[in-house]
Amino acid sequence: MKPPRCATPLAACLVAALAGCDGAPSTIERAMRENMTVLAERDPTSALGWNDWLARHDATLLLDPDPPDIEVLDLSGPFDATAYAAPILPARRRPDARHRHPIMSAPPDHVPASDLPTRREYVDAPHRRPTPLGWVDNGLDAYLAEVNGSVALRFPDGELACLDWVRTNERPYTSLGRRLIEEGHAPADGMTLEVIRSLHQSSPSLVESLMLDNDRVVYFRRIEPDRWPQASTGAVLVPGRSVAVDPDVIPLGSVVVVERADGERLVATAVDIGGAIVDRRIDLFLGSGPAAVVEAGGLVEPVRVRVLRPALRP
Repeated sequence: MKPPRCATPLAACLVAALAGCDGAPSTIERAMRENMTVLAERDPTSALGWNDWLARHDATLLLDPDPPDIEVLDLSGPFDATAYAAPILPARRRPDARHRHPIMSAPPDHVPASDLPTRREYVDAPHRRPTPLGWVDNGLDAYLAEVNGSVALRFPDGELACLDWVRTNERPYTSLGRRLIEEGHAPADGMTLEVIRSLHQSSPSLVESLMLDNDRVVYFRRIEPDRWPQASTGAVLVPGRSVAVDPDVIPLGSVVVVERADGERLVATAVDIGGAIVDRRIDLFLGSGPAAVVEAGGLVEPVRVRVLRPALRP
């Protein structure tokens, strides 16, 4: 079985929020504004160059096939495009018979990562857990919240707790999808989040047992709603305009063009990283809530990626 190919254009398939890039210029402006905070810390020279370019041009010109005063660096060879979203999960402040899966707060800063347990060790010694920020009823959702790095918990009284990852135990990341393939529970081709969800629905104990092979644990903190969902860099994620990358392949703060084989394209900013985002993979943020989570889970597609840079002024 081959990975599913989106039937709709890239701007609609990868980003429901865009609803046509040209009709939503504010998303580009927002993404560029957030990206400037990333560049200012990591590459001040590039930040100055982009600020100069934006002072002379409208950000929507980046959508043009040949934007003015822009150099294009082609990263030769295909990338795998996937997508992610920030879930909003029903939760309880205390565990009960249904809500048994914790979303953990951070251990004290003075505790080194080397002293923090693995996922399996927490199951064997739950008393070692930091104080949970909430409890959810779906083990896969709790696990994916860690993979995504952002989650919001909605409590019965209507309170919405917006959470962002703050640190990890710095252990190696092991892909759940890969473990399912290795154990013969899923095909090597066509592995998507939809496949994992289907397996979890039919056999939750099987999938949750393989989750324990991933030693990396992610811890969360509460943040203000207007700064959620937040990337690992602190930038606010903009639906359809923010991507997670491997910074050894695409530097954080880069402005990129993602293009399908049929020429359909979008412009995004590289403001996030993730344990599963390695090598030639680019992960597009689709938004928050159930619809975005469902759409993100079905995307796997080869794409071309190019980096945009302001041309040096004489």
